[in-house]
Amino acid sequence: MNNHYHWPLRVAAIVFAVLMLAGIFASVFRASAARSVNGKPTKFVGDEPWYDEEVYYWVQIGSVWFVPLSAFKKIQGVETKSSSYFKNTVISRGDRYLTIDTDTMTWASTEDKGTFYFKTYMFRQGMMWVPANTVCEILGLSIETHGDAVRLSDGESSVSLDQLLETYNPEYLKELIDAETTLPPPPPETTKPVTRPPVTTPPEETTTEPPVTEREVEDIGAMTIRLTFEDCPNEYTSSVLDVLQENGVSATFFVTGDGIAAYPDLICRMEAEGHAIGLHTMTQDESLFAQDMANFTAELAAENRLLVRVLKKASRIVRAPNGSWSNRFHILLEEYEYVKSCGFVVWDWNVYVGDGYDAGQAFDTMKSALLEEGAETPVIRLPVNEFTAEAVKELLDYLSPVKSRLTFAAITASEPELNFIGLYE
Repeated sequence: MNNHYHWPLRVAAIVFAVLMLAGIFASVFRASAARSVNGKPTKFVGDEPWYDEEVYYWVQIGSVWFVPLSAFKKIQGVETKSSSYFKNTVISRGDRYLTIDTDTMTWASTEDKGTFYFKTYMFRQGMMWVPANTVCEILGLSIETHGDAVRLSDGESSVSLDQLLETYNPEYLKELIDAETTLPPPPPETTKPVTRPPVTTPPEETTTEPPVTEREVEDIGAMTIRLTFEDCPNEYTSSVLDVLQENGVSATFFVTGDGIAAYPDLICRMEAEGHAIGLHTMTQDESLFAQDMANFTAELAAENRLLVRVLKKASRIVRAPNGSWSNRFHILLEEYEYVKSCGFVVWDWNVYVGDGYDAGQAFDTMKSALLEEGAETPVIRLPVNEFTAEAVKELLDYLSPVKSRLTFAAITASEPELNFIGLYE
């Protein structure tokens, strides 16, 4: 009797739930469908449109295109396999492969690169978004873009991306061409001043020798020297650490997210041997940081999470890619207040050793700066490459007669920082 009495209410509840789910699905579908242009294809795999664009859309986050993993399966020779037991997904093409950690969604590995930072997102129905540029680089594929149009391919396509747009979305192609031919040149990436700080050196290709000085090493008085290294750890970092250890010198290493992931043992060695570890961002994407300072601080926070996994502690000292004032990204005073409120302090340099310098050029640049009359307390910026260890050894050997007057110090977050912020506003 009770069941007979209540069954209409149960049916009504089921119908209501179905209608609600249908409404949610429709709203989600409309939101994703809005991502196509003019309702026509703008995403392609090889010479074919991505027919699932309205459901499994592609999205650009910062400068990175994230695409559903299933898009790569449409390319000849690409295979994907997932394992719930090992909690990973392997995407391969011939003898190239990429293993994605589906437990953390932030790590991947290859035979050549080892483990590295690899941000992914879980999509609807268990589908995974992956950064297309990185996958293409590892698997030997190509990615082309024109406006919001994107094409993944194996490089054997018979038509160009524009020809695909001409066939499948000619209205959008016309918009792109009109914008490129009739509009004035786009403004700079940022409206901030773009004057390079005078403390930086000429472009790396410049081979002019540093000016000759009459001063000698004996003229160097008591001085604190800060050696700082960027874009590491890498395959050359162990040699640099060996030279510093042999000479009892402390330094500062501004490390990358990829470096932390690939060389955690070197991060631990830096810490154990008394060096300071600073942050150098995850991607070094200045264009992304110029869009919003929150992108910059978010990458620093993400990098700190990696560092904590290795050292059980975070870092507060930071160096932006190419410093705090470059052609594509600079930090204004008001923005620096925000950066500091997030717990970070920014350090630049007053002696610049370029990435393209060989050991002799690097040594001459550092020597000239140290011998300069009235030189500031030197904060020396060095890359970590095949010449760095030799250049640092040559410098320390040269300074050995006055070593008792010198202090080689690692940077700490509590001391007044040296940077370019506020100098050019």
